[in-house]
Amino acid sequence: MSFMLLCKGIIGLETLTGRARKSAAEWCFLISCLFIVPLLIFDGFSVPVKILLQLCWAIVVVRAAFLASETWKKNRKS
Repeated sequence: MSFMLLCKGIIGLETLTGRARKSAAEWCFLISCLFIVPLLIFDGFSVPVKILLQLCWAIVVVRAAFLASETWKKNRKS
């Protein structure tokens, strides 16, 4: 699976197959760590930066959950 296909699938520009959707969801959960870990490690961020990082984290986690839930629904039906 190519990196561009993965990015397009995460954003929603291209339809992913079941295996690719699962992979995209796993990568989204890993990418979400990039937004939340700095908040846990460093304390010197201003409030707007903290809010922005939390919003980015939430958006990525929700997208990953949607990708993962679509995979689970398709696996349950078959």
